[in-house]
Amino acid sequence: MTSSLKTSALETIFGHHPDGAKSQEGIDAPAWHGLAAKKRASNLAKIPQEWRLPRDTLKDIHEESKISVLDVPRSCGLLTTDELRITEDFDATGLSEQLSTGALKAYDVAKAFCKRAAIAHQLTNCLTEIFFDQALERAKMLDEYYEREKKPLGPLHGIPISLKDSYVVKNVHHTLGYISFLDRPPAENNSPIVQILLDLGAVLYVKTNIPQTFMTADSENNVFGRTLNPRRLTLTAGGSSGGEGALIAMRGSLLGVATDVAGSIRIPALCNGVYGFKPTANRLPFGGNAAPGRLGSPSPIVPLAGPLATTLRDCELLARSVVGAEPWLLDDGALNVPWRQTLLPSPSPSSSSVTNGATTTTTTKPLRFGLITEDSTRPLHPPVLRALRTAANKLSAAGHTIVPLDSSSYSLPSIISVAALAWKFFALDPTKTPLRIIQDGGEPLIKSLHTVRVPQNDGWTASLDALWELVVERKRITKAFHDVVVGERLDALLTVPHCATAVPHDTYGIPGHTVLANVLDWPAAVLPFGAAEKGRDAEFLREGVEYVPPYAPDEVEGAPCAVQVLGRPMRDEELLRDLEVVEKVLRA
Repeated sequence: MTSSLKTSALETIFGHHPDGAKSQEGIDAPAWHGLAAKKRASNLAKIPQEWRLPRDTLKDIHEESKISVLDVPRSCGLLTTDELRITEDFDATGLSEQLSTGALKAYDVAKAFCKRAAIAHQLTNCLTEIFFDQALERAKMLDEYYEREKKPLGPLHGIPISLKDSYVVKNVHHTLGYISFLDRPPAENNSPIVQILLDLGAVLYVKTNIPQTFMTADSENNVFGRTLNPRRLTLTAGGSSGGEGALIAMRGSLLGVATDVAGSIRIPALCNGVYGFKPTANRLPFGGNAAPGRLGSPSPIVPLAGPLATTLRDCELLARSVVGAEPWLLDDGALNVPWRQTLLPSPSPSSSSVTNGATTTTTTKPLRFGLITEDSTRPLHPPVLRALRTAANKLSAAGHTIVPLDSSSYSLPSIISVAALAWKFFALDPTKTPLRIIQDGGEPLIKSLHTVRVPQNDGWTASLDALWELVVERKRITKAFHDVVVGERLDALLTVPHCATAVPHDTYGIPGHTVLANVLDWPAAVLPFGAAEKGRDAEFLREGVEYVPPYAPDEVEGAPCAVQVLGRPMRDEELLRDLEVVEKVLRA
């Protein structure tokens, strides 16, 4: 990659390329290298010796190794039979049922997940902060509370919940992967969502890895290094919540809280084969978190909080519990909108239920999905195309309606044009704060930052007039989608999370399919569905098509596929009900 292209890419993302923030090639590293090594060593020291994997197991753990490490926690011998049962036989909702009845102790659950998270970290490099001792003390307190009060502390009583590095936890660091943030003291207070999780009974025990600047789909930084995909170490774990995705795929956590401004929840869900839910912005509290850039952006595309999990119902458990705690009382930015109970659509024309003598009747009909396939400049890779067509066909066969929206008659903006708009919003900061932070640490830029480039934006300059035009253009986009959804009476949009599966490191590129939901501010979720199989995918290979990123069937064999479903703004609850329908059909 030439230096001119690197500069152009960085101008696209941040506006300009300051002196001192150079790429990884050709830079002397000792100054920052020692600081990073010290931080990583301090993390490793927090893993008890008896939880360490043998050297023989670790010799093949590197980013050029094509192995899967998903089975290592079961085969390594470090977890007891009970710990394997706790970490493998339940989702978070199931664990909650066991903990709330006293069938499991919070301490035993916390210890099992601390151990499994330690194993996952040694295999994938997914953690940034480890606070097992605090977690075990917290679990003891919860057990004492249950013994004394004969009831759980809250709906998340004893559930271990992992957090993306940017969440602020009292007495825990948050470096965000920046060298210059290593000397920051531990946090003095909890951010609102962290406090709510504790009030609901959760056990917090780890924070997870992220990319430098948070603006790329490869979770690598110069402090903690690169997170590896446990399904195949040569593939990206996604970003910017890649540490969460890898940890949950390893079942070192069943439920994690991540963030999303362009797909940072849904990309790791795709890459690691787990579930990710992006709510409408500010349904979950986001205030008080550490920021990788400048606060106070005038952009209407805002970062938000949401879950990654091993099941769909766990995504709802997290969202319902946090919103049910009235987060607007702690965070002035959280919407004062209580969680609504919604009914699951029935396959019959109508259904009735009786609860405490009251009858609730719901009239339902088959769902209507608007189908979005691909941008002409980003053709869907064969496994992705196969997964989307299969999903659409299964939904249609189950009686639901699929309305293709790619035809010119709908006049919807292209995926890449929406992404181009988003990246202009992301580049509004005139001080280019992320690059200045990198410069302050004397560290190099990670390689994948150079791949996040929208050519249409080359030469664009941020200004007040430009911002005005961006806001008007975004309104055109949101109105176009609104009019189609209302006009076609659509319940949701069906698409993919990306034109590709998880791909080799530093090649993911622009996340067009996920950033669409952020531009619209619509809730969206990713559901795992199938995997790349070159034998079955061959018939979906189109001759003469240029795949971006490149399609390499041998490299992505076995990589998870997924579908993405978008709902209407502020109808998060309805989307979750629709997702239950989709999942039931896809699993049939």
